[in-house]
Amino acid sequence: MSKQLGTINKVLLLKEQLEEEIELEVRRMRDHISMLQTRLSVLENAYEETQDKFLDKQMAGTLALQELGIYQSYLFHLQIEMEKRKAEIARALIALDARHEALVEAHKETKLVEALKERREKENAKEEMRQERKEMDSISSMLREVNK
Repeated sequence: MSKQLGTINKVLLLKEQLEEEIELEVRRMRDHISMLQTRLSVLENAYEETQDKFLDKQMAGTLALQELGIYQSYLFHLQIEMEKRKAEIARALIALDARHEALVEAHKETKLVEALKERREKENAKEEMRQERKEMDSISSMLREVNK
């Protein structure tokens, strides 16, 4: 029985390590997504500011023809970059969701092995108590026979 418990302890250790690794990976992925969202926010702010400047100049009639092309080109570039960031964030969120599911599964497996370990420990304790009672009974019967 104790050999089984040793094996269970090794399996439990591996399960806990796997769970910790996945947890660390999930944290890294969340940090990466946060960084991507910050970059997207910077792009969106640049887009809004540029668009406001463009509209202000257009309304004031101070927009030169060559500036029109530059503003439109830059705004178009910012739109493309924002779409790229949004797509990258979406892919990262999908990957995060998958790793989070793996983390939940690893946690379930760890709990399952912990429950098995506890059950084996209880069985071992019962077996030891049975052995002790058996030995005590044996000693008691020997003492009774000697005292007769």
